[in-house]
Order: sequence, then C-alpha cells, then structure tokens
Amino acid sequence: MDESGHPSLLKYERELATRTVSLSTFESVLCSIFILAALSGNSLVLWIVYKNRNLRTIPNQFVISLALADILMAAICAPPCLSILIAGTRTFGSFVCQLQGFAIAALACVSLLTMTLVAINRYFLIVRPQTYQWLFTPRKTKAMIVMIWLLSCTEPLPYLLSGHRYEYHAGKVFCFQVLEVDFYTLLGYVYVALPVVVLTSCYYVVFKILRQHQERIRSLRKSNRSSTHRVSVEDINVTRTLFITVCGFLICWLPISIVDFIGFGQGSWLLPRQVYLMYTFLGQLSTTINPVIYGVMNKTFRDEYKRMLCSLSCWCGCGRRGEASFESDDSQHDTRLSRCSII
Repeated sequence: MDESGHPSLLKYERELATRTVSLSTFESVLCSIFILAALSGNSLVLWIVYKNRNLRTIPNQFVISLALADILMAAICAPPCLSILIAGTRTFGSFVCQLQGFAIAALACVSLLTMTLVAINRYFLIVRPQTYQWLFTPRKTKAMIVMIWLLSCTEPLPYLLSGHRYEYHAGKVFCFQVLEVDFYTLLGYVYVALPVVVLTSCYYVVFKILRQHQERIRSLRKSNRSSTHRVSVEDINVTRTLFITVCGFLICWLPISIVDFIGFGQGSWLLPRQVYLMYTFLGQLSTTINPVIYGVMNKTFRDEYKRMLCSLSCWCGCGRRGEASFESDDSQHDTRLSRCSII
C-alpha cells in the first residue's frame, strides 16, 4: 500500500522537492537543533535525578517519565523527519512509516497521561492530603506510571487493527493517520479530550485551594494565630513548576489538534505547507522545553545545571591550557582543578 496516496498530499511533495537551498538548510538545521536539544536536555535531567538522591521524589518520578517519552520521541520519530528535510523527498519505506506513526501516537499519549496523573497527584496533595499519603507511595506511583505506558501503547491499536495504516504526509514530513472521519480515526482524540478535561479540572481546584490557603495565612498572620494545616512552600513551588510544564505541553499541542480538526472538517489537506511544517516543529519543541522549565522554576535543578556546566567549562579550560603548555608545574595544575571543584 502506498502511504502517500491521498491526492491532496501531492502538492506538498512538489513543494518539498523544489525548495531553495537556503530554505532547505534552515529547516534541516532547525530540526537538528530540536533533536539535539531534546536528547541532551532530557538526558541531563535523568542524569541529575540519578546522581542526586534528594531529587528522587514522587513528583520527579513523573519528570523521569516525561523525560523518557521525550527522548524516545526525539530518537525514534524525529530522525526520519530530518532525513526528509535534508533529501527533499521521502527516504524510508513502509515499516519505518508505520513504526513512526505508532510511536508518535503512543509517546504523545504517554506525555499527556503522565501530566494528567501529575494533576491528580497535586489534587490529592493539596485538597485531600490524608488520602494522598495512602495513594501516592513511591511503589504505587511507579506502578501508575507503568500502567500509563502500557495504556498509551494501546492508543494506536484500534486504528491499526481496523485495517487502517499510517500515510506519509509530505507537508508534515512524517507518517500520520489517514484523512477519514470514522470511529477509529477519531477514537485517538478521545485519549486527548478526556485527560485534558481531568487535568484542567484538577488544577482549577488546586489553585483555588492554594489561593484560599494564602488568604488564610495572611489573616492568621494579622491575628498572630497559627494554622494546624499548612501547605509547604516546597509543595506550592513544585505544583507551579509541574503546572507550567503542562502549560508548555498544551501550548505546543493544542495548535496541532486544531490543524488536524481543520483537515478532518475540510476532508482534505488544504493549508499551506508552512502550517504543516510548523505543526511538526511544535511537536518537536514540546520535547525540548521541560528541561528549560525545570532549570528556570526549580532551584535544585538550576543549581545542578550550573554545577555541571561549570565543571564542563573548567574541564575544557584546563584541558586547553594543558595542551598549550605541556611543561606547566604540577602544583599549579592541581590548584586549577581544585578551583573548578570548588565552583
């Protein structure tokens, strides 16, 4: 079966093949940057959590799940897109096409369901703290995350088992489900709509309670009384960090869903090629932003970033100075290394 058989896709193949050299270079470089940023940034997050025992918390189990999903998305799904942008034509066969379509659907579902579980976790922590202690133990949280990964792998199955196959979309430069409005093509969006409703509802209640908590704390301070139940500053900061992670994900993926629904509504792919390529780049961008959010919002991650970057710069600087002068005094070399470690 030819996965690029939809007539409305032929014009995008021609536009892709006839790009200018400068445009081709720009798109390829941008795609490469997203891949490298996703792989390096999320790998750094995993390394920091592994290295620092203080970061092995229940919220960071969700961070690990998101980082793994983003790494797999960048490692499995993005390279075929890059090869198309470089070559100006499709570079892979049917097997890679189906693997890419399956992986994109499953891994996007992993990220969304993980963030939904994060919202549920924050809900019980802030609204029902007694139940939280019983429900979200380290072992139970790991089991929930494993269930999310298994459930996400079932998301593409109804579509594939119904006889549908992913087709190559030259505008998006990856393989996507066919443009047919039926139960199986729309079922995947149920996996999107229900989690979005749940996480939106949970965060609405959470921030409503936090606002009431802050007002209560201010009133207690004025009356010099103490509160028997307090939400810690750390819990509030973690909640805000995870909420911004959700916002970053939704900012990237809501336009993607809108573009798809426009296609289903029109019954054809009629938008400009640049819109579909932006669609792809937004999906890649979503795999790169979480490490940045952790660095900006979380002091522990930020300190670890600084420490690792400082160690790397000191190591490179010491190495360059060592190559420039092989006869440098050993004591001076040891002093430089000690300064790097102190920083």
